[in-house]
Amino acid sequence: MENNLIMFGSVTLAMKSRNLLLKNNIKSGLVRTPIHLNKKSCGYSLYVPGNIEKALKIIRSNGITVNGTAAVDNL
Repeated sequence: MENNLIMFGSVTLAMKSRNLLLKNNIKSGLVRTPIHLNKKSCGYSLYVPGNIEKALKIIRSNGITVNGTAAVDNL
């Protein structure tokens, strides 16, 4: 299991991040944050099946705050 879920403070930030990753050829998907992790999130997160470190670097370098990451088996 890897850290493959990126949590945000708003759905708008999650959507902006998804679009940034898409422009950089990184697959991701907007998903509902699992209930047990929802305290750190707005309720939506990005699922990144590949290299999450590269994704985080791109997101943060564009001034977007990440509320946390988590490892999930399935959604």
